Amino acid sequence: MAHEELVQNRYLEQGKLVGSRFGAFERLSLGNTTLKALATLGVTITPPTEIKFPLVRYKPPKNPANLRPDQLFLQRDGDNLMPVAVGENKDHGAFLTERDQLYAAEQALCNAIACATPVAFYTDGTTYHYIDVNASITAQRIIPFPEKRDLNPAVLHNLLRGDTDTVRDPGLLAEKVWQLIWHTTKAEPRQCLLTFVEIFMLKFLSDNLSTAALPRAHQFYELLEDPSAFKQRYGVLPIEYYIREIRPRIKTLFPDNVVCNADDVGHLFGLQTVVSKTSVINGFAFLRSSSDGIATFSRTFVEILHAFNDFGPLTRIDPQFKLRLYETFLKRSARQQRLGQFFTPRNVVRPVIRMAELGALPDNSVVLDPAAGVGGFILEPLLFEDDLKGNITFRNGHPCFRVRMIGIDVEADLHILAKANMMLHLAECIRDPTTTLAGLNAAMAETILLMNENETLGSLLNPPRDSVDVILTNPPYVTDGSGVYAKELAHLKGVMKNGVDLRKYYGGSGLGVESLFLRYITGALKPGGRAFVIVPLGLLNRTEAGPRIKVLQKCNILASIQLPQGTFFNTTQKTYLLVLERRHTDADERPPVLCGIARTIGETLDRYRAPTPEDNDLDQIAGIFVALHGRGHRGQYNEHSVDRAETLITKVRDAADFSAADRWDVARFWSDQELVALGEKQSAVDRIDWLNDVTDDLEGLLKELSRAKRELTALSADGPTKDIRLDDEQYFHVRSGDRIKTEEIRANPGSIVVYSCFRDAAMSKGSISVEWLLENDIPVEHERFVSINANGASVGKVFVREAGCVITDDVIAVHQTPRGRKSIDLDFLAIELRRAVEQGGFLYEAKLFLARAKDLTVRVPITPSGAFDRQRQQKIAKAVKRFDLLRSRVHDLGQRAQDARVI
Repeated sequence: MAHEELVQNRYLEQGKLVGSRFGAFERLSLGNTTLKALATLGVTITPPTEIKFPLVRYKPPKNPANLRPDQLFLQRDGDNLMPVAVGENKDHGAFLTERDQLYAAEQALCNAIACATPVAFYTDGTTYHYIDVNASITAQRIIPFPEKRDLNPAVLHNLLRGDTDTVRDPGLLAEKVWQLIWHTTKAEPRQCLLTFVEIFMLKFLSDNLSTAALPRAHQFYELLEDPSAFKQRYGVLPIEYYIREIRPRIKTLFPDNVVCNADDVGHLFGLQTVVSKTSVINGFAFLRSSSDGIATFSRTFVEILHAFNDFGPLTRIDPQFKLRLYETFLKRSARQQRLGQFFTPRNVVRPVIRMAELGALPDNSVVLDPAAGVGGFILEPLLFEDDLKGNITFRNGHPCFRVRMIGIDVEADLHILAKANMMLHLAECIRDPTTTLAGLNAAMAETILLMNENETLGSLLNPPRDSVDVILTNPPYVTDGSGVYAKELAHLKGVMKNGVDLRKYYGGSGLGVESLFLRYITGALKPGGRAFVIVPLGLLNRTEAGPRIKVLQKCNILASIQLPQGTFFNTTQKTYLLVLERRHTDADERPPVLCGIARTIGETLDRYRAPTPEDNDLDQIAGIFVALHGRGHRGQYNEHSVDRAETLITKVRDAADFSAADRWDVARFWSDQELVALGEKQSAVDRIDWLNDVTDDLEGLLKELSRAKRELTALSADGPTKDIRLDDEQYFHVRSGDRIKTEEIRANPGSIVVYSCFRDAAMSKGSISVEWLLENDIPVEHERFVSINANGASVGKVFVREAGCVITDDVIAVHQTPRGRKSIDLDFLAIELRRAVEQGGFLYEAKLFLARAKDLTVRVPITPSGAFDRQRQQKIAKAVKRFDLLRSRVHDLGQRAQDARVI
């Protein structure tokens, strides 16, 4: 019977030939059926009269129509069946010699020539060898394909199309799958994302792993059979089979509780053992708690499978897809809170990584994100040549890192997402024969850490000490409920972690969990190490000086960059990028600070996040930062480098403007006119979002106002004082500035700032050259002093000025004598002069003459013994400065309320 084998294998249905499904192909497993018999059943085969190839070992039948291939793969087009590949099966161990292998290769090639297929292969069940048939015929010798994977539909697709190394973007696939999952389950974005990643991983692993690691019965393609036929064969629907059989298998490949064997990772945190506690899959949306049975989702599940199958092989994945996958699920839903809370947009991650210059780090450096979320800051550098592409390699089955990259989070779900994200970023490694599954699991265990021993503190429980080269992070921020963290730390009295008493270590760090993270960061950096930290505006403009003092004791500020409102998916709160550098010694000179206002990040700030690559202030600021503070320019600050860093959206300020007593936000350095030119307008905001944001701000303000009230009440209690006039030359030297015209500044540009009678302390008339000042006998101020505006609309305004500037004749300078410096604190003097000016009514005059200024009297606290009480002066000065900062915050809040576009 010519068709007996086909009948036994159930390939004949009502006289028609139908092979078993093999992805987009059909497979016939044969061995006893001739090509001639197949041709009679509709297979498009026209065997040649002879095989024209110089065979050495294999002797084909005289009539090639009598060839009997072991496997034949067909492409169906209606009723037409076109052969695309043939294969020969040999016993295990059949390829012991080259002669044996040549015999199998020639046999497979003869069948391919007779069937006119472009692909042939031969296998002993352990290894597969693929032959490029057309190239072999042309060369008259066997030419192999450079393919090492076991045969599967993806491999056959790649061989036929020659696209194994073609980068593919599954973005549209993600969009389609998102809609299918959401419309069926109404699940939150996180669950939709986890479900997509889970099926994506199954398809990807099926396309790239060997059958030894993932048997065919557990592969993606097993699920593609018609559901009714599948149920007949297995007794369950494909979705039920996936849950019962395939998911558990995947979890054995990527198990829970993988021990990190890298001693340096545990040592970094003072831990003896580090364990990766979760797999890469969990959170299948169709398994959610519901009254619906799992079978009700069968149709949608099968539709998703076919969407993946129609897309084709997942062998090389577009880097942009890896970067944008998480955004796909965010921007498709208005309910972004749960996922958006831990997601940093890629258009923020990329410029921050650029500023960090990770590619220039020496070997064995450490890069850390203590609040990693889905891992963007530590994984994205793996995709770019200038950063850390090729950072992870595998030798003898073990991962090797040139630079140690570590991301930590406290949530198990985030840990799973981050591990899955790492798998996507290392996708191509799976096809590398030097990579083992154990090696991949080890790489993830050493990179993605879950620290939830204390679910309140998370990574804060195990602070690294003086050991990290770069920190990139977007820590959580909240002041409402921040007392939870204080209570948790209070319970840790005497608890030692990594050599520190945690309660003392974090004591005095300030309001909010973000302040605790800032303490963690400053202690973790090694000397010269840098941190790039996304923080809320509230952290930078709080009046509490203690946390700032702690930061400045350890670090210099390199940059403070305002991000656009709406940068983050789930908040309209203003945020900043704060860049810190660990000091080597207390005597280190502090570098200038790059201040930036980024209006744009290269995409729209609505839920659509449409790309606008030509409109990206943040990327421009990143380039300016590298030019000013890049690793090749450390300490090389001069007039030229600073001038180049001054643009419409950036300014360079002296480190003195970022003292512990100052606000660390930057809009104060731009004039009102400049801010108008920048188009700094409030974005449209939902009423509820606006109320939530304002409520948070007000709660923080009320706490600080109460503290300021108590402080000022205590300091305002009656105490002895002494009145001193400004014309008392024992204490003061008072003089007017010098006439400097605007055209003279333009004609003689330089580095010496010229202050005149402006309302804003940061505004200047320009900068002039030292040479011109010397020629015109105009002195540069050699020490800190107090200035009083003497003319114009801002008459009577009092500021403290730093040494190294000059003032015009519209300004009066008040310098202290040596006795005055010893007796009176300069900041207190400025506060007293403001009071004296206001009480004297000079604010309403057109001009404050020098003689009248000398009549001003300051009231200076003294001790009961009559000595000047500098300690009380300094306390008053600090309290009043905090009060002024609070006033500015109240003003900002009112201005924000007035300018807000509420919808």
